[in-house]
Amino acid sequence: MKNIKLFILTILIIHLPACETLINTLSFFPDKNYLLSPEDLPAYISQLTLNTEDGIELESLLFSHNKKSKKFVIYFHGNAGNVYNRIKEASVIYNMGYDLIISGYRGYGRSSGKPSEKGIFIDARTVLSYVINTLNYELGDIYIYGRSLGTTAAVEVSQNAALGGVILITPFTSSDDFAKEKFGSLLAYFGKGYFSSIDKINNLKSPLLVIHGTKDEVVPYSLGVKLYDAYSGLKEFVSISGGGHNNLELVAPDLYWNGVSGFLGVVR
Repeated sequence: MKNIKLFILTILIIHLPACETLINTLSFFPDKNYLLSPEDLPAYISQLTLNTEDGIELESLLFSHNKKSKKFVIYFHGNAGNVYNRIKEASVIYNMGYDLIISGYRGYGRSSGKPSEKGIFIDARTVLSYVINTLNYELGDIYIYGRSLGTTAAVEVSQNAALGGVILITPFTSSDDFAKEKFGSLLAYFGKGYFSSIDKINNLKSPLLVIHGTKDEVVPYSLGVKLYDAYSGLKEFVSISGGGHNNLELVAPDLYWNGVSGFLGVVR
């Protein structure tokens, strides 16, 4: 066993310059096949193509009421699928009375380019800029909703901004913490410096809501707790007993959605 670990470590060191490529390969699972056309979508959903500062065409979905809502939600989804897989979940928030956008990521759906940590952070800033400068929402009326890997984009874009609030669903602290919990200390070193929300969390200037399931089989519950504990601002934690990574709203729908709606300021 010792020789096997030494062999793996040697291979990783030899390939260290390709570490970023490896991280991106292991982090993103885009779907470019499940695509819907405008006639397949409800009338309240519009397809958008936004242009990023580095030349990417970014596909996103805008959910709009007939009368502009007072508050706006930006949804950053997880690492698999694309924006179309999130329509059902986003529609629940829309039906609370909020206009909303599901942010696309480069390389997902019809978006151009290839996904990377730096790239999806640019994408996140592009969407926030669109909501502020084109839809004309003030920072204090914007809420960020991130799920799984999308929580890293949510934390990144929320830094030093007095937003209405930030919601993180099944978040993790950093790639090295994640690797250590899942695979042990040997591989944790090679994730260091990537997706490090723990280093940014206290740059947030907004109320924070974290929701995590105690039986999360993908992102350990302990990492959500650790990120929450690290934040020194106004915060709330919703723990869903027995909840996994993708079924929180099925295991405890009232607890989940009342947590979200209460944080957004809706009485259900």
